[in-house]
Amino acid sequence: MTGFMLSPKLLYSFTALLILLSFTANSQVAIRLSQPSKDQSNVNTSRQYIAGRTCVGCKLTINNDTVHVYSTGTFAAKYDLNTGRNNFTITATSPDNQTTTRNVTFYYNPVPAPVATQAFRIDFMEITPSGNLQLMPGDTLNIRLKAQPGQTATWINNQPLKELPASQSGGVPGYYSGTYILQPGDSLLNGKILAKLRNAGGSITTLASTYRYSMLRNELPFTGRTIDNMTYLVASPFGDRLGPDKIGYLDKDVLLHIVGKQNDYYKIRLSANHYAYIPEPLVDTEIPQEELSVSVAEDAKTWSDEKFDYVSVGLSDRLPYLSTQRVEDRKIIVDIHGAYADKALSTALERTREIKSIAWGQPFPDVCRLVISLKHDPWGYLVYYDNNRLVVRVKRQPEKLALNNLVIGLDAGHGGSNPGATGLTGAVEKQWTLLLALQLKSLLEREGATVLMSRTTEKFVPNEDRLSFFRRADPDILLSIHFNSSVNPVDVSGTANYYKQPFCEPLNAAIHARLLETGLKDFGNNGNFNFILNNPTEFPDALIETLFLSNPGDEEKLLQPAFQQLIVEKIVQGLKDYLQKLKAQR
Repeated sequence: MTGFMLSPKLLYSFTALLILLSFTANSQVAIRLSQPSKDQSNVNTSRQYIAGRTCVGCKLTINNDTVHVYSTGTFAAKYDLNTGRNNFTITATSPDNQTTTRNVTFYYNPVPAPVATQAFRIDFMEITPSGNLQLMPGDTLNIRLKAQPGQTATWINNQPLKELPASQSGGVPGYYSGTYILQPGDSLLNGKILAKLRNAGGSITTLASTYRYSMLRNELPFTGRTIDNMTYLVASPFGDRLGPDKIGYLDKDVLLHIVGKQNDYYKIRLSANHYAYIPEPLVDTEIPQEELSVSVAEDAKTWSDEKFDYVSVGLSDRLPYLSTQRVEDRKIIVDIHGAYADKALSTALERTREIKSIAWGQPFPDVCRLVISLKHDPWGYLVYYDNNRLVVRVKRQPEKLALNNLVIGLDAGHGGSNPGATGLTGAVEKQWTLLLALQLKSLLEREGATVLMSRTTEKFVPNEDRLSFFRRADPDILLSIHFNSSVNPVDVSGTANYYKQPFCEPLNAAIHARLLETGLKDFGNNGNFNFILNNPTEFPDALIETLFLSNPGDEEKLLQPAFQQLIVEKIVQGLKDYLQKLKAQR
């Protein structure tokens, strides 16, 4: 798919013209609300916001109190409601004293506090882990339910539940809890778990679980293999708006021991005391099923080429692995699950230029650990398989730490059918990320850098495709440009950086420090973030949430050409600061 592409200068002129026309069209007195979305709203939280847009130059009052109108015509105010009906009259007055009024009503009904169940019934129950599960003997289920106090509650195999003292349940009696460890004889034939409540007179009431449960029974271990090198492991099948927390990518054909299933995720036994989850579509289970063999890590080797240093070790099969970094002492740590370290594993180095030393260990009986010590701060690495040899490819810092020697990956967030956030003026994130990214590209290229972009036109690019593109291209640094958003348009504003891998913190810190010089508030340099482009280990990366598009003050700044230029200049200065700090450490 080919899109029409404008130069950064023309793109800015076009965007600015649209904004100007929009402002001109709204020169007549008017009130357009983004929050609330309706003139009458039922709400169950007391803090509410009235935010939107009026004509440029207009004055605005809400219940006769003056509300600040930004130069873009936007406004935002917050209110703490009283229980019941709350009326607000919004009045806009133009410079020539034309007025218009809009009325907004909130009906505030607080969520009632929990009270003891009076009737003989079970109100609800929560079983964890939750979801449609395939389980094995030895797995543990936990239950918590709310019912009439003082009765006898049971569940699987008539196991009793304990009624919690009111002091342990928010002062409300009638909460029951229990734990059950699955036994080999348990059936759970894809059925629902039944909780029972019995009173003194022998009457029984029941409640069935929302989800279904079954036992995973195999004479042999149930195994599968990863389908490609974009396969990832997660800590849990549940997550936030970015999905479950990814804990690492695996190469193709890695052997996985499947010990359960939770909704659409297989539960994986990495080693005796370590488990993870993997999306079902990423595992091929149509493979020969056989006993898991014992794998001894042996025949360690090191070498180098023009760009990378390497460490490899032989295994009997492609076993799962996880990795992390320690920036403070310049180490890369790789754990090979299901492997045992041969006591004779070599630690000798052959012609490595970045790797200072390697060490082999056994932190757990069935986990082989490789610790790679570096001469400099980590610059990126990749773990993969060459046949049944696990290879760690360590990227060296460029000899010349200057922008004119680097390849910069640049990602303009969102695009096409994925618009991202929308500001009170109607500014859409996908357009402004592209605009800023193209301006940043021009400035970086003037500095002599080579720039690779995930998109240069207004089109949709799946995040998985962006990740695959940058992992193949292997830039020296990756920057992803976004704008933040919040339901609170009044108090939440500022610039923020996000990263996941520890070795990416210094890059993000350097850029964030410079962006604070724009006068934007500090929303933090935030680690352990689960954004897809923060997950690779091959290169330092930064997610730059430039400002809050939802905040009218931040949005007002963004619409100023001089401020746009300031943002991209500060990002480039932050890159230079990062490189200069690394140079000083040599």
